Amino acid sequence: MPQFYYQDTVMVPVEVGGCVEAVRRTLAEMGAKPVVTGTRVSGKLGSQLKMRLAGGAFCPARWFPIEVIVDVAEAGGQRQVVVNVADRLKVGIMLGMETKYRKHCQQTAAYIRTTIAQRLAAGG
Repeated sequence: MPQFYYQDTVMVPVEVGGCVEAVRRTLAEMGAKPVVTGTRVSGKLGSQLKMRLAGGAFCPARWFPIEVIVDVAEAGGQRQVVVNVADRLKVGIMLGMETKYRKHCQQTAAYIRTTIAQRLAAGG
């Protein structure tokens, strides 16, 4: 169970299939292996091994293990794209790295939301 998660939302006028594909492409470009299940796209970023070997307080934020789950739903003639980003630390304490970890999750959620919105505004 994650110790924390962040959520971001964007409304778009694109069909569900186009939204799901935009999310899949965005996660793949970020280095995740996207898993599409209906209108949900999920993926994992970062590396438990690298972060633990270097130490969370000393490693770059991109090494923090996070899970991304994006849901696409109908919402009054538009599609609502909900981005959830959570830590995947599992076991351990966040001493010396919690602020950096939380900031990385927030920034990742915002980046995914912004990228999807721009990608869909530009036609996919």
